[in-house]
Amino acid sequence: MSGFPSRFAMLVLFFTAAALFAAGCMDGKAGWGRKEALPPEPPPKPLQSPVPALVDTIGAHALLGSMERQRVHGFGLVVGLGEDGSSNCPTTIREYLIDYLSKQRDARGPRRNRQRVSPARLIDSSNTAVVEVVGLVPPGARKGMRLDVSVEAIPGSETRSLERGLLLPCELRVFDPSAVGKGMVTGKIVARAFGPVFTNPFASDADVRRGFVLGGGYTTEERTIRLVLNEPSFPRARRMERRINERFGHSPKVAEAGSMAFVILHTPTQFAERPERFTEIVTHLYMQGHPAYYEDRLNTLNKMIAEPRAAYEHIALAYEGIGRVAIPRMQSLYLHDNISVSFYVARSGLRMRDVTALPVMTQIALAEEHLHRFQAIRELGASDFPQAGLQLAPLLDSEDVEVRIAAYEALREHSHPAIRTRLFPFALDGRHTSFVLDVVDSLGEPMIYVRLTRTPRLVIFGARVPVRIPMFYTHPQQWVTLNAVDDARDITLYGRSRTGAWLSEKISAPPRLVDVITSLAELPVEDDEGRLRGLGLGYAQVIQVLKSLCLDGDGTIPARLVMETRSLTDLLGPAPRRERPETDASPSDGPVLSERRDASPAGAPSGAPERPDG
Repeated sequence: MSGFPSRFAMLVLFFTAAALFAAGCMDGKAGWGRKEALPPEPPPKPLQSPVPALVDTIGAHALLGSMERQRVHGFGLVVGLGEDGSSNCPTTIREYLIDYLSKQRDARGPRRNRQRVSPARLIDSSNTAVVEVVGLVPPGARKGMRLDVSVEAIPGSETRSLERGLLLPCELRVFDPSAVGKGMVTGKIVARAFGPVFTNPFASDADVRRGFVLGGGYTTEERTIRLVLNEPSFPRARRMERRINERFGHSPKVAEAGSMAFVILHTPTQFAERPERFTEIVTHLYMQGHPAYYEDRLNTLNKMIAEPRAAYEHIALAYEGIGRVAIPRMQSLYLHDNISVSFYVARSGLRMRDVTALPVMTQIALAEEHLHRFQAIRELGASDFPQAGLQLAPLLDSEDVEVRIAAYEALREHSHPAIRTRLFPFALDGRHTSFVLDVVDSLGEPMIYVRLTRTPRLVIFGARVPVRIPMFYTHPQQWVTLNAVDDARDITLYGRSRTGAWLSEKISAPPRLVDVITSLAELPVEDDEGRLRGLGLGYAQVIQVLKSLCLDGDGTIPARLVMETRSLTDLLGPAPRRERPETDASPSDGPVLSERRDASPAGAPSGAPERPDG
């Protein structure tokens, strides 16, 4: 009997341990068939950084994944070329286009409303040309983001020119330089493109086989960004996910911990047009977010930004990472003696919608010799405050061309009454916009500004810029002629069709620049009195006329013509070299697609987003 208590005690201990083990299983801390809970993450060790403001930020513990622009590629058909097109096309591409265009036609509605010309006959016509279409999708692009795309006639084809052509809707896929045969027209569709083709009006004859559709591409898929952790860790990845969603929103989630190695980022709606701004803030977001920590970091940031040779950009982004709770501590620096401190802190305040930063940024924009003047003008244009650009109107009269253009862009963003806008439909299809004309009230030197990216846009500084007479002009392809004799009150215009078979009746326009542009670009329809209103010329042709008549031409138009300095080559990047001929196996199938040359500047289908007035 003496051993009984001992055995009883052992049984009690056994069942007690079993009960505790079972309780542990129910808590998810241990047990069969259950995922073991992750141990709490130790406090992160601050990494050594050349910028003290970045210590303990997400950017100190993770790197952004691929931030290269993603090349997308496809094939399409340009129509409206008169006799300048060709039927040359490799068999694989031809079969693909016939199948694709047939599906597009069949999806348009009842058979009686469908296009009568078969896709095969359309491709074989000299009025059309098969083209290669290329665009670049920036990292973080949301679905529906607009892109500029390049189009080029297939090398070896007999296509002479893409001028005044219209790119039919086409599909764009992720570019694969190793693809051959059907691999060139298969793969995931990530974008589409369509619209009027813009050719460099001052290029050589060879370059008119190449052009651009400005703002004509749009993404059909979101392109996410990955944050790659320096040291893989589930707890740290989830902590980053939580901090980013706390800052930018949980519904829908902006960040998702994909694994212990990376976090997936979805660009929020408010950064749809500038996804790079979102990633800048994410990488400058602190890993901790409680009030006491913020208070300490704001004290440090305020001291660091006032130091000589401070890392202004990084510190300003760190303020934005903290968010609007930082504004009260930032406001004392808006009028700092150091002009860079004042600008960068006020910029962060303006981006976070602090109205007290608005007059500071306006004062910087109006200061002629300020180091950050152009940046301030752009920030005012990008601001959500409707009154942000009100005081920039005097800059439209500036002698500095760059200041005038920056002020115009900022004021246009806010629909300022000093800018009047008119859209001209495209002659081949009135559902598309040929270009936008902005007439700017300005007392400064007359000037014409030509946009070469995004929306085709012609800007006239000065509502009553004259056209001097007598004058005479004929387009190199004789598509339009302008004439006015010594005693003429109006300018006479008439146009010719692409083939030369059609000659318009004469049109009269007052000798004012805006009226001449209107007569050149309006659709060739009759008014109430039966007179022809316009010639329906495209963007490139109108620019070519203006270039020949402006001050750097024959001086008939007393205005300076300024082209946008940002080239389409910058946007589309250098073309990749092809290491093999991009063609079908049989040489009889059609011409070989050779290496692409670098691109240089010189109505949507069903389901497509509207083209923004950008």
